[in-house]
Amino acid sequence: MKKVIAVTLASLSVSLTSVAFAAPAELSGDVSVKLARETAEGSPNISGGIYTFKLKGETDLGAGWSLYGRLGGQYASKPSLGDFNGDTYGAEKKGVIAFDQFGVNYKKDQVVYKLGRQDATVGAMALLYSRSDSNIGKNVFVDGLSASGKVGVVDVSALFAKEDNIGSEDNKIYAIRTGFKANEDLSWGVTLGRYQYNGGESTNHWAADGTYKFGKNSVTAEFAKSSSNVDNKAYAASFNYGFNDKTAAYITNFRVETNGDMGGQSDFDNDNKGFYYGVTHKLSENQELELVYKDQKQISNGQHNTKVEATFTHSF
Repeated sequence: MKKVIAVTLASLSVSLTSVAFAAPAELSGDVSVKLARETAEGSPNISGGIYTFKLKGETDLGAGWSLYGRLGGQYASKPSLGDFNGDTYGAEKKGVIAFDQFGVNYKKDQVVYKLGRQDATVGAMALLYSRSDSNIGKNVFVDGLSASGKVGVVDVSALFAKEDNIGSEDNKIYAIRTGFKANEDLSWGVTLGRYQYNGGESTNHWAADGTYKFGKNSVTAEFAKSSSNVDNKAYAASFNYGFNDKTAAYITNFRVETNGDMGGQSDFDNDNKGFYYGVTHKLSENQELELVYKDQKQISNGQHNTKVEATFTHSF
């Protein structure tokens, strides 16, 4: 499977480059500036700036097919704050740039299929697994097939992929979520997944989620459990309050036990519990400011740690 995917992705990369010069591409992306500060008991505080750009291109091939690619770059004044893989680039590396996503899309009816290197999340709140779009560079995404859309009255998303890791650590992810909308205000879903470690060991996972909207506000919650015998649960619950069309605030409570997510890669820190407090404000149609304070404790040893982030994003 690994050789098949590698050959397929190499072919897609060459095809994308060739077609990019032969046909016009639709371009989009964003640039962002983030100021961050992290604290942890027993460790020195870390503060710094992170400067990121992402340029995405998609070329229409007709009949529902298109090629996509992404160029990503980032500079972090403190390398440990960066969204790139320090093991790949080196612990002291401050800046990276890479053609880090590429592949082919196919749209049929209300479902979009994507084959190639891509970001990936599992679970309604990325509670089970996350290699998010905010990552930059090599060895931070997955290679494989994903699908998302609506089949009849059911929302469906699926992922069958292996991780783009260093060397031969080709751990695999299999997941499918079905979502149902009871009415305009209430929806819920169920996720089933499997995480296959390189070498044969694996864990099975399930999760249930629900969202209730009232006015400009909403509550979303998700609970997950794995087949591991110990420390096998995870949950997250978030309340979002919309002040108006431009400004919103949210508070999220979470707990992710050591074996509660898939491979220790939840969007919430593994082996941690705590709260996220955030405010988002749209400065204009293409500009947004987000402030986040993360207050949490490591479950296994009780050590307290915090994160403060202020991010300005300009999309184009």
